[in-house]
Amino acid sequence: MTEQVKCILVGVAAKDDFSATPALEFAIALAKKHGACLTVCALPPAFYVPVTRTGGSASAILKSEIGRLEEITHRSARSASELVSKAGVSCIAEHTLSPLEPRTGRLVRLARVNDVTILDAAEPEDNAQRAAIEDVLFDSGRPVLVIPQTGGNAAPRRIAVAWDGSARSARAVADALPFLKQAGAVFVVTVTGEKDLSRMAPGADLATHLLQHGVYEPHLETLSAIDDDASARLRKFVKDESIDMLVMGAFVHSRFRQAILGGVTRSLLDDVPVPLFMAH
Repeated sequence: MTEQVKCILVGVAAKDDFSATPALEFAIALAKKHGACLTVCALPPAFYVPVTRTGGSASAILKSEIGRLEEITHRSARSASELVSKAGVSCIAEHTLSPLEPRTGRLVRLARVNDVTILDAAEPEDNAQRAAIEDVLFDSGRPVLVIPQTGGNAAPRRIAVAWDGSARSARAVADALPFLKQAGAVFVVTVTGEKDLSRMAPGADLATHLLQHGVYEPHLETLSAIDDDASARLRKFVKDESIDMLVMGAFVHSRFRQAILGGVTRSLLDDVPVPLFMAH
């Protein structure tokens, strides 16, 4: 990300009774703060091929179902666009539904030409939303902001950087600079006891880098994992220090698309404590 947020993408799940989600509200507030253009992309409901025992034409049923989902998606995009416009934010509305491409295909392509993509955290059983987050995170090359159901502050004052010195962490920090430079307090947090950090760039070097970019006096924190669980220690720090945003690199164990997420990445995505700024 550049050091200014000018193009923001928010993905919303289309529903019959669409209403503003935490991600949409966060995106609107962020766009207003930065004078940015906001693109809304409505994701169609999960697609299931109906099964009939009445002898009806399968192609006719399929066509009817696609039409129904397309109408829901179109209405949701229009409703979201109206909410954005009422807030006085410049808006572009997008919606697609094609059985010939993945549900998130258009969202991922749009993410590649926006500074950040904002998405709602997935509920425990919401595999479609979890897939949307992972698709954008690993296929767009751009950062993702995952917003919990409790919402968040679009102008975070206290930000923690989960720093392990890796390339993924470095990319997340670079992308998050617009937020880090405006924060009142930034904590560079290294959690030991879960993996070997001996070859990673030290937190002190990152603090120097941030100072040179105008980030106000980064605080260095070295913490011990709780029972070898780095995510549990990060959660405790976020709560104890009233952190508004957590910045981290997303780790994956495989180069294949069916990748297994790293333990900390998976844990924090399964239960997002505060707005989670991630890059890969």
